[in-house]
Amino acid sequence: MLPENTAPRPSRRTLIRGTLGFAALATAGPLAACGSDDTPATSETPAQSPGSGGASGGRLRLGAAGAATPTLNVLTATGMVDYIAMFSLYDSLAVLRGDQIELQLAESFEANADATEFTVGIRSDATFHDGRPCTAHDVRYSLATLADPDQSPNFSQFYSDLDVANLDVIDEHTLRIALHRPRADFVTTSLATFSMIFPADTAGEQWEEGIGSGPLRLASSSGGSYVLERNPDYWGEPAFLDEVELIAINDAETRLNALRGGEIDYAHSISPAGAAVIERDDSLAVVRGGPANSQTFALEMNVNQAPFDDPGVRLAMKLLVDREALVETVLFGQGVVGNDLMGQGLVGFNTDIPQRERDLDEARSLLETAGVSEVTLRVAELAPGMTDAATLFAEQAAEAGLTITLETADADTFFADYETLMSTPFQSVLWINRPAATFTSIFTGSAGSFNVTGMGGPEYDALLDELHSSLDEETRQVHLDEIQRELWDRGGNLLWGFAEQLDATVPGVEGITYVQSLPRLGQLRMT
Repeated sequence: MLPENTAPRPSRRTLIRGTLGFAALATAGPLAACGSDDTPATSETPAQSPGSGGASGGRLRLGAAGAATPTLNVLTATGMVDYIAMFSLYDSLAVLRGDQIELQLAESFEANADATEFTVGIRSDATFHDGRPCTAHDVRYSLATLADPDQSPNFSQFYSDLDVANLDVIDEHTLRIALHRPRADFVTTSLATFSMIFPADTAGEQWEEGIGSGPLRLASSSGGSYVLERNPDYWGEPAFLDEVELIAINDAETRLNALRGGEIDYAHSISPAGAAVIERDDSLAVVRGGPANSQTFALEMNVNQAPFDDPGVRLAMKLLVDREALVETVLFGQGVVGNDLMGQGLVGFNTDIPQRERDLDEARSLLETAGVSEVTLRVAELAPGMTDAATLFAEQAAEAGLTITLETADADTFFADYETLMSTPFQSVLWINRPAATFTSIFTGSAGSFNVTGMGGPEYDALLDELHSSLDEETRQVHLDEIQRELWDRGGNLLWGFAEQLDATVPGVEGITYVQSLPRLGQLRMT
């Protein structure tokens, strides 16, 4: 059940796959703009950091997955190509790069004493692509629109604690944000997660003009593909490239073949099998996103649904899985073993918790005690190999005397079918690796927007409330460590592996950095 001071969530939401990799920081007092200690992408040829010299200009062709209905509508877009474009057309108040908050349109955030209010200072030198200044009125309109579940099915869950009626414009460059309850992590879990700013009153066909304040502006669009050009009036460091052509190519193998055939210069999101092939090809380079830009392969058990309402059954499932075999077989060794906790390799992760090891005897004993001999696992091919992973897991479970029947679901509607997502006892899910603090706020607790495991209750919710209300970083980490231990002991997450974002390029593509697993086009260059 939801706390009384939390806005109710809509019955259906869509989770944007592949765009939500971010890091958690405590937000104590004023947070001012500072240089980001960004973690660059890694490749076989080291990427050159922006600003370190080298040629400027040129045109880059990038292939990425599109959508059945392409759009530049920030509120409803689902295609990867659309989001790669939008993250360069629009600035956000802040973004998370690696484990650092990078301020964009915001110059500062200041929380009040109990973290129920934030004052945002907005930079005064930013203008939209059509020449209009970007003001606090635009920021107010953008946040209010993002928080509206009727208009913003993709992102309203991140703003459930925003008190829209009390978004107060103090002056042209200052906005006061009120919340329904204390949220010391509001900048991290909401504003730095997704806060693209667009002109006030943007609606309807205006979205397709892509009017933002970002380093690139829309030159043309056709059939879900876009050409972006350098914005000469950008307030920050100008883009290196003259143009970037974004081409919608839905199939990962087709994207890789287009790269190998010279049709594109950059293939976004290739499969682990494709990466293994590229590593043997000296004419191309694999680009790795690192822990902050990685996918999490999960088997999710709903703790409120039989037989997973029995903690012994949940533990048995975690003990019978052979994680190493799944990583080696399904991910072609292009990944790392998981430990049933999100945020592995990121800030805030509790490294004192031991790695869970396979124990077939204990798993068999727990299942026999619970009288469980068969379960059904819902699976969709959300990423290449997920069905194979479920099949291999079923074979592993059989060694403990458990029969797993696979139920195939449609990948295109998997996340859109919110009711089924939230009520299925056992399902295979693909997430983006999120820092522990962010994951627990959104994916656990009675108010968790995507709490597919149902992990919550008065005692657990009280732990989350302590985490959310504390402005002291050390105190927050103590609470976060306790929550992670509770999730490891009793939670419904079986996170068996992590696979970092894998892209591929031709030689000479440099300056590759990511925000939420998406390449920053303004940073790219070709030599």
